[in-house]
Amino acid sequence: MIVAADLGSTNMKVALFAEDGTRVAEASRPLPYEIHTNISAELSPDAVRECFLGLLADLRSGESVRKIRRVSFTSQAQTFCITDARGCPRSKFFGWADVRGGAEASQLQRVLGESFHRECGWPSVSPTHMISKVLWWRKTHGLSEDDRVVSLPSFLAMQLGAAHASDTNLAAMSGFYSIPGGGWWNQAIEAVGVRSSQLGDLVAPGDVLSRIGPPGCPDLADDFEVVMAGNDHTAGAVGCGCRPGRSILTLGTAGVIYRHAGEMPGPYSQSGLWGPYPGGGYYELLCLDHACSALDWADGFLFGNVDSLRFVARARRGNARESSPLFDPGAWGSAAAWVGEGTEEEKAYATLEGIVFALRALAGDGFSGGGEEIVILGGGSRLDFWVQLVANIFRRPIIRGSNDGLAGAAALAGIPIVEPRRASEVFLPDPATFQSLEARFVGWNAVFP
Repeated sequence: MIVAADLGSTNMKVALFAEDGTRVAEASRPLPYEIHTNISAELSPDAVRECFLGLLADLRSGESVRKIRRVSFTSQAQTFCITDARGCPRSKFFGWADVRGGAEASQLQRVLGESFHRECGWPSVSPTHMISKVLWWRKTHGLSEDDRVVSLPSFLAMQLGAAHASDTNLAAMSGFYSIPGGGWWNQAIEAVGVRSSQLGDLVAPGDVLSRIGPPGCPDLADDFEVVMAGNDHTAGAVGCGCRPGRSILTLGTAGVIYRHAGEMPGPYSQSGLWGPYPGGGYYELLCLDHACSALDWADGFLFGNVDSLRFVARARRGNARESSPLFDPGAWGSAAAWVGEGTEEEKAYATLEGIVFALRALAGDGFSGGGEEIVILGGGSRLDFWVQLVANIFRRPIIRGSNDGLAGAAALAGIPIVEPRRASEVFLPDPATFQSLEARFVGWNAVFP
């Protein structure tokens, strides 16, 4: 049996998979933040370890943990701690949302310049990136030659007796990795003042890590293995069968488009993150900061509280006309998010439509019109009317995803993916809407260039 672990930024999740791909059990616990503000995000390494071991214990119902032969980690990117040479923590974990490395990000952007997008995948250096926060730590607290920079999944793998290592898919998001070079990027390492040995070994997603000690959990078999399965968006894409022509759209707090970009390396667009895709080729990820967050705000603004089913029911009655209002999700927070006059129902419809218009504009013209299916994930994927609107605006079949990052992590560890599909989960574009929606989209682009 295999345990897949998804180390998200809100919850840590695990699932137990049988050899045939059946999900036997699963469990989830909140990530144990000590500080979580708009500036700082810190976690105790001891609390992180106990959270994970507690999840393994949660899986014991009906199944012996001794049957586990492999643990596969997928994770949020950027979250790390500083340890000594033996792996003992010297710092808290700094979450990806921690932005105390703002000055350092600006410094690194000046040094690394335009090459950053070409080498690391990110369009520019951000305070949230590991590279910025490691420089902040070194300037603030110092960094000895024996110290290590250890990502969240690497730390838990080390607790299970594995060597300090990171997979290339997750490492590519750190700012320290050269995608074209296939290894740690010397220019970035020198700019921060660290050595590649402090960042750990590199493995491909799905590779078994070297063992340097016994498992830290006495209930695990002595011969069990640890696998790294990339960042959580990539694991979700693997779980949903992402491939050239079949992309993933997540309608969560943010809106995320994830696509397999082919065999030629990026960058592919000015604002897109790109990186290596497990098994070959590259991916591109495009992010709209506000999707369901904008919808929830609009729901509260128009109707007093958040009730997504009621919101969609009201939006269905807001028949869109050429003169109906338009909505900009980037301007949520005030009535100015809508341009034009209309009823509450028309504004509700414009909200759903405007979020999808923003995603289509972000994806570019080549992403819409007659392509293969898109798999949709996230909380918004449960709202049928909104999913049908996505199909009509992108002019592509939309498939409600039946798998997740846990399935992807299991797949990268060697477990077959079981992907049930029901007819009710397939949303075909309606040609009768194409002309009116295209006119609305042209108008939306003119108002919100």
